Amino acid sequence: MTRFLSPKDTCDRIALSRATLDRMVAAGTFPKPIKLTERRLAFNASDVEAWMEKKAAAA
Repeated sequence: MTRFLSPKDTCDRIALSRATLDRMVAAGTFPKPIKLTERRLAFNASDVEAWMEKKAAAA
């Protein structure tokens, strides 16, 4: 089952600010959000987890 995270929840999970999250998405270094409605974005939780695992493995 796919789980979505709000941008705020994503920031809390990765311990970075919203501005940093937006810059990383724009640069292509973080998974792009999914547009749920016209004004609502969400991140796929499994994509966020995979990104975190990749960062941890590189450290």
